[in-house]
Amino acid sequence: MATYDAVFHQEAFEEMEAHRKTVYTLIALDEFRFITSGDRLEFGSHGSITIGMVRRYPSLESLVEVEGWQCLIPDASSADDAINQVRKVQYWDAEAEAKCGVLSLRVRGTHRKVR
Repeated sequence: MATYDAVFHQEAFEEMEAHRKTVYTLIALDEFRFITSGDRLEFGSHGSITIGMVRRYPSLESLVEVEGWQCLIPDASSADDAINQVRKVQYWDAEAEAKCGVLSLRVRGTHRKVR
């Protein structure tokens, strides 16, 4: 089992913790090329998720087309809204997405760190 670091987003973490958000997405950068089922994604001192299935897509549009937008952004009003919400996140790099694609990480378990 490997551990990878990710940027913390409180709302996304809480949605995963409540089992409403079942897919976490990342740009498919080289640092994540070996990520696999059973690995862990750490969100600093806040907590972590255990990863289930990992799939790679050329874009958010193709991820949403195959897996559905409700698993990515449960409160979105449509597929376009879900995609726009992901892309408006401060660290999201649309150029890197176009070049590398995205990873769909199924959330198997969420673990909040005790403070």
